[in-house]
Amino acid sequence: MRDTCNVCNHRLDPDDALVSFPCHVRAFLGQSFRLWRCPGCRTIHCLDVVDLDLYYSKYPFAAAKLDLLWRIFYINLARRFKRVGLQKSSKLLDYGCANALFGQALRQRGYTGYFGYDPYRPKDGLGDPAILDNGPFDYILLQDVIEHVEDPRALLKEMDVHLAAGGHILVGTPNADRIDLARPDTFKNEVHAPYHLHIYTREALERFGREFGWTPVAFYDRSYHDRPWFGMNTRAAKVYQGLTDGTFDAFFDPFHTGRALCSPRFWFYAIFGYWLSYRSDMSIMFRKTEPRP
Repeated sequence: MRDTCNVCNHRLDPDDALVSFPCHVRAFLGQSFRLWRCPGCRTIHCLDVVDLDLYYSKYPFAAAKLDLLWRIFYINLARRFKRVGLQKSSKLLDYGCANALFGQALRQRGYTGYFGYDPYRPKDGLGDPAILDNGPFDYILLQDVIEHVEDPRALLKEMDVHLAAGGHILVGTPNADRIDLARPDTFKNEVHAPYHLHIYTREALERFGREFGWTPVAFYDRSYHDRPWFGMNTRAAKVYQGLTDGTFDAFFDPFHTGRALCSPRFWFYAIFGYWLSYRSDMSIMFRKTEPRP
């Protein structure tokens, strides 16, 4: 069991509340997992340890395609790197890239220095560790990765090796301070049990970065796919998810246009949802300190 906080070392005791969250991946519906929030640093931990290889073997994101919606989202993600100097020839490592849709979007816009790596992908493809030998990288994307690993410091230590001096790393993850564990239907995507092992606060994430000499240079209090245009926000997405079977898989199925457009609630959040965001995701851009001459 994960009964010790990996941020402040608080040990779970009988006074700490346990909350049951359902798995919302279609292949594992009906399963629930116990979570607890550290009273010291507010980090959220999944108490139950499972065979993650089994759960990732039926992970729905593998079905994602680079459609117009994802292109719009990835333009916004790329914009966060451009604000700190990303050029079309810059070397960017997308660590934990899944099926490398971000790389496809970048290459379509003329970016030539993208490298995608995911340890859960086949070793003769995106899971080939030799990809990491193309570093050091000017930029690293760690999007929705750190909450999936047991030891965040080990992960960031590895990223520090691959990140060039003066380079930037963007760490995107749910924000534990914005998640209400008493509302599992509302925050099931952010908690994402049992895939998310530990969910951190902004304070904890910045603390991790500073341990490696990284300086926070930008903070985003919403996901890159939370946009102000019609229907392209996380509140509208949650409503649409509820109109289907409520699973994570619903986002990768064919879109049920009629079901969505017949829902007054969907229309409301499609228009106003961006301004009513829970802001339950965050991203921090760090800059690696250059060595002194």
